[in-house]
Amino acid sequence: PCESNAQATSKLWGTQGEHWSAESRLPDHSRAGYHSGDRDIPDVAVVADVKDFGAVGDGKTDDSVAFQTAIDQTEQGAILIPPGRYVLTAQLQIRKPNLVLRGSGRDQTILYIPKSLLEVQPREGFVAQGVAKHHYSFGSAFVQIRGDDGLERISGLERPSSRGSSILVCETAGDLAAGEWIQLRQRLDEDLGRHLHAGQNAGKDTLSRTRQIEWVARVVSVGGKELQLDRPLRIDARPEWKAVVHRYRPTVQEVGIEGLTFEFAGKPKKKHLLEEGFNAIQITNVMNCWVRNVRFIDADMGVKIGKTRHFQGEDFEFAEKKRTGRTGHHAIWVVSNSQDCLFQRFRIETTYVHDLSVEGFAQGIVFSDGSGRSINLDHHRSGPFENLFTNLDVGDPKRLWRSSGRGDRGPHSAARTTAWNIRHSGGDVDEPNRIRRMFPLINIIGIEGYAEKTDDLLGPWIEPNAKAPPDLYQAQVKRRKASEKR
Repeated sequence: PCESNAQATSKLWGTQGEHWSAESRLPDHSRAGYHSGDRDIPDVAVVADVKDFGAVGDGKTDDSVAFQTAIDQTEQGAILIPPGRYVLTAQLQIRKPNLVLRGSGRDQTILYIPKSLLEVQPREGFVAQGVAKHHYSFGSAFVQIRGDDGLERISGLERPSSRGSSILVCETAGDLAAGEWIQLRQRLDEDLGRHLHAGQNAGKDTLSRTRQIEWVARVVSVGGKELQLDRPLRIDARPEWKAVVHRYRPTVQEVGIEGLTFEFAGKPKKKHLLEEGFNAIQITNVMNCWVRNVRFIDADMGVKIGKTRHFQGEDFEFAEKKRTGRTGHHAIWVVSNSQDCLFQRFRIETTYVHDLSVEGFAQGIVFSDGSGRSINLDHHRSGPFENLFTNLDVGDPKRLWRSSGRGDRGPHSAARTTAWNIRHSGGDVDEPNRIRRMFPLINIIGIEGYAEKTDDLLGPWIEPNAKAPPDLYQAQVKRRKASEKR
């Protein structure tokens, strides 16, 4: 075929990844999602029904206690929520593995939440940097899933390993065995902060307290002191950064929420940072969990995940019913060393202050095959790195890179943020603010409206016309699985 008919490819990837390596400026996203993308989310067998615990679903009766009782008394399996409108006025807590809350479809099962967290659990506001704020603006939710890392210290590192390597050399491998998971923890200091940000300072506040950069991987084999892992390092691992390998055994896995709608009261949204907590789901410190086929109506916050690995969120819809304008604070919010999580097939049919947010060393997060009215890719500082936004239709691009976060928390992003094949409705396309400093080593591939730039090896890499492959995440998964068969 003549060249003009073929989609242009990127010099960073090529047609099937022939230009790519794990050490390159284009990160590896091939293991994002539930069980590293190697298993489909299961259809867990139903073992209980909320109506057996007293839930009514008539839109009037408070069903909070019935729901929590069902959660507490069901050891494992799926709890069915039949068609109905269920009133919740208290937080639901899930702190154990192997449990699914399954509605009967988002048009059939409605969780109606008439009061905010501030109304049901009052807390005093606070003032920081001279600005009035409220705790529920920053988190907590009506459904909370929480676990623990289950860490056991194994060893420090005997020698450094470079980004792109899949080998760690420990002082001792202890009794680690193939198939187990490890967490590598490195203590943030100014030097590691600059490494994360490709030479930029990590920010006064980011460096002001003890923070660990965490990364998990599966052990493929153990040879003496050497661990062969299933994935390449996203940053260097160095003994001088107090690098320590732990056995990683998260206590909460295999928890899912699916097939339902969260509908909030629709009271007008409070001012930014004073939101009163119409928050749907918060997930903390878990692995291999999921939320799918869920609608969020008039929510301050849709889904927030922190310290969470291999989460998968799919088929989300964010909508407005009574609210207008900026109807919420965060739609999808990923923080606190969350790693290799996947969000796909989402629609944001309203406008949040922050639509897709990454912050706090969130790494390897993939946003794929989503669309919305006017999506912004909010990079909220404190070192989010190597995150991918691919195959998205963002609608009006005028706020595409509109990012927040306090100025003393460093650049908006740490190294190697990647945006790949992002379609929009035309007009003025928002450009990253002070791109070289605020988005070090950013890759912008296949977004029309920018000038090409591929000559600055320490700056942004921009190829506006390279549209193939259309979804970098899918292409990387395909390449990995093909190479594993060889």
